Amino acid sequence: MREHQEKIPYLYIKEKFGRLDLAALCAGKKVDCDPAHGTVKVKLLGEDYKISHPGGEVYAPGSREVTSYVLKTILLRYLVNGRGTGPTGCYISFRELQDGHLFYPAFYHRTVRRLAQLSLQPERLLSLPPVLRRLPYGDLSFAFTFLPDVIFAFIFYRGDEEFPPGANILMDSNIEAYFTAEDIAVVADVAVDYFQSGGKISPQAGLYDNLG
Repeated sequence: MREHQEKIPYLYIKEKFGRLDLAALCAGKKVDCDPAHGTVKVKLLGEDYKISHPGGEVYAPGSREVTSYVLKTILLRYLVNGRGTGPTGCYISFRELQDGHLFYPAFYHRTVRRLAQLSLQPERLLSLPPVLRRLPYGDLSFAFTFLPDVIFAFIFYRGDEEFPPGANILMDSNIEAYFTAEDIAVVADVAVDYFQSGGKISPQAGLYDNLG
């Protein structure tokens, strides 16, 4: 059942991806496009992923084929729906997104609360491979690039005797030029999974039931 729920969105965006011109898909985006060979390379959390065109197959570093429908759907939606809009430097919350209030309860319980647990391991977070830009918020905060021009900020509150650890997730205000609120909930979950897994992208990351 779960595999079926994840496969349908991938097949839909894969079909759309295959019908579009590769050069047009890459226009304005910070990706390595090779129309002659039908491939495009996209950096996902600092690592190169290769996507074939028109087939829509996705390969991780080392030419390993990605089997996670969630990761493949994220990458193809980034290429198909993204408008190549650069970052604004202005951060917004999930609830400020169009329709963000509809998905916020699930987003908070699944993603933000899980992120808060990482506030107890700040050294581990700051030692991970992506280039992190420290921010002056909370007890610890940093910005990082998930995909080219798709930037998140994670903010941590360590808590004390009165309050438990807390966290918040912000994103550059250009993010809706790439993803919908429903997509962003999944993208952020994959990012949390990456940090929770010590700098690895799990093939089981971001498995929201409502990804569609």
